[in-house]
Amino acid sequence: MKKLLIAATSILLSATGIAQTQKNMNSIFEIAINQAKDDSLNNFLETREKFVDVLGKEEATLNEGKWKPFFAVNPDYNLENILIGMTEWNSFEGFGETAMRLMPQEVTKNYFSSFEPLAYAILETIDGKSFDFYSIKKEGQVVEFAFRKGKTDDAFGTKRDEFFTSLESYDGFKFAREFKVYELDENGMPTLAENTQAVIIVWENGVKFQAAVTPIFGSAAYQAFAALIDVQSYFASSPTQ
Repeated sequence: MKKLLIAATSILLSATGIAQTQKNMNSIFEIAINQAKDDSLNNFLETREKFVDVLGKEEATLNEGKWKPFFAVNPDYNLENILIGMTEWNSFEGFGETAMRLMPQEVTKNYFSSFEPLAYAILETIDGKSFDFYSIKKEGQVVEFAFRKGKTDDAFGTKRDEFFTSLESYDGFKFAREFKVYELDENGMPTLAENTQAVIIVWENGVKFQAAVTPIFGSAAYQAFAALIDVQSYFASSPTQ
């Protein structure tokens, strides 16, 4: 809680400077992957619902959604107790100002005390183009979320391009979008993570996703790209209400 409050202050103070280097950015995206504390899923969901209700009334909040994971790279996770939440904000400044107002409130404290954070980052599209948040909220879809760090300077070069081009040949593949990743440093400042990208991959439905998974992982294109990256976090999920 304290670290996030420091982060909100830092983001607010540095928002003007960040904005000057990101004039073409349409919006930013906050992603949080959290696990219910002490297996108390009901408390986690109830406090989250109240917090999101307050959050949704803030002017800087453009959209919000949640996804229920059904597969993760880490086999030790209890997926029943995990939710992926993502919020679209109008700017870093808007996010910082809102966080400063909400963090001291009881509804926020109750929510943040109900979970253990597994992953947290602020994202912006790599290509600088807008991202349709609604496109990953459609019922029945499968949405993959992954954070990857390159092992080499060219990890997200030719091999990456070849892999994502290969996905277009699979039935049910809809699209993939990649993002720059801002992590919070030890002082709570949002810092661009070195040679790190997040990706969202969307599939038409679970049946087509499951049919594609095995051949994709066994493909030469995937193996060549995977050799160049460390997958820090990966979840396959479905949109949920």
